[in-house]
Amino acid sequence: MGIRFFRGEKIKLEHEFRQLREIVRILREEYAQEPVYILTGVLVANGQIDCIILTRNGPVLLDLKAFRGEIRGLENGNWEVGTKDGPIPLPNLFLQAKIHRQDFIDRMIPVCREHFPHVGEQNLRRTASWLYFCRGSTYPAGQIDFRKVKWFRVVTADDLLEKLRFVDSGYTLRIQDMDAIVRGFHLEEYSFEKESPLIPAAREERRPLLSRRALTALVVILAAFLVAVLILALVPGARIAAGNAVQGILAVAGGWVQSLAGGALKTNTTVDESRQAVLHLNRIRAAEGKPPILFDERAYALALARARDMEQYGYLDYTNPRTGSSALALKRSYGFSLNDTLIETLYGQWTSYVPGIETQAIDSWMMDAGNRQRLFFNQTSGAIACSRGYCSYIGVRYAPQEVAAGQPSGNITANLSAQPQTLPG
Repeated sequence: MGIRFFRGEKIKLEHEFRQLREIVRILREEYAQEPVYILTGVLVANGQIDCIILTRNGPVLLDLKAFRGEIRGLENGNWEVGTKDGPIPLPNLFLQAKIHRQDFIDRMIPVCREHFPHVGEQNLRRTASWLYFCRGSTYPAGQIDFRKVKWFRVVTADDLLEKLRFVDSGYTLRIQDMDAIVRGFHLEEYSFEKESPLIPAAREERRPLLSRRALTALVVILAAFLVAVLILALVPGARIAAGNAVQGILAVAGGWVQSLAGGALKTNTTVDESRQAVLHLNRIRAAEGKPPILFDERAYALALARARDMEQYGYLDYTNPRTGSSALALKRSYGFSLNDTLIETLYGQWTSYVPGIETQAIDSWMMDAGNRQRLFFNQTSGAIACSRGYCSYIGVRYAPQEVAAGQPSGNITANLSAQPQTLPG
């Protein structure tokens, strides 16, 4: 984990290096356990982007400005920075950030289509493009309305981390997605401190197959083997004891291999794992003052069918774009009536099933306002299931007459309009 650095052009201006060093120091403290890629000197159609930060929440473009003071500027017209020595005129920095953002998106579209089409080109339109000024600078309110222009911000070292925490790209970047972006822009990896490129593994110096230490260990093992052979040949009963020991070792190893293989071949959530994930969700709901929900086996069966359908057809959406299948279309096939209300929440972007993906999905949904609203809805039952890297949560609310007739009072759901939350790496 940690930060990796990639570049198109070398850093040529001293103020850019100083500001980048400041950014690196801030990010290293915050993202010690998460993958972060910093791209510098990235050439695009209409110039050069000083810095691009790739995190799980998506890319953020930074134009570095070595000015300190009160920043004044709108969507139209020139900008200026008010300093103690008087105003400094600047070109339209909003337009500059907008042009760089569009150039970046244009280059990202073919990369997205080839390597992570599940992100969707429309989500690329949410790419952030910010201006980074010296610490202590201010951008007074009443100029550009950030509520309407959500991709644009004016930041400094004082609030960079705060703004990064609330980036909303609508998707999550995996490490392999970040690698694809680097390759798509033809950037080289380098050491930020040394300003020198890192040598790819394929070009490193050839090393001996065995180090001196490994060779010594091999000689010791061979000697021990020869001693064991002599003991078996000369000591009465040694062969029988050795045979029993080998049988025991093989039995333990066989059980271990079988267990390991079973975990490696596992592709979807079991009923017990879904039940445990619902308990995890209930702990989160309880912390927010929400009543617990019941585990619903019918919701589990429907969620598993939805996850398998997404895995089979390679999409992440509430409706299969090829067959039109959806949770609402399948509800009656899994024992729900037309009057029962179902809500679905989706998670994806993993390449295969991994233990604990169910709770990871729930934790990821808690970071997104729309999905959080779905899980906190007044439901009485639900379940989650994953197939390889795709997960579906189904919440249920039974029709009032069915609850009165004795249906489990744990199946509450509603149709809320929120985009599915995706994750990873």
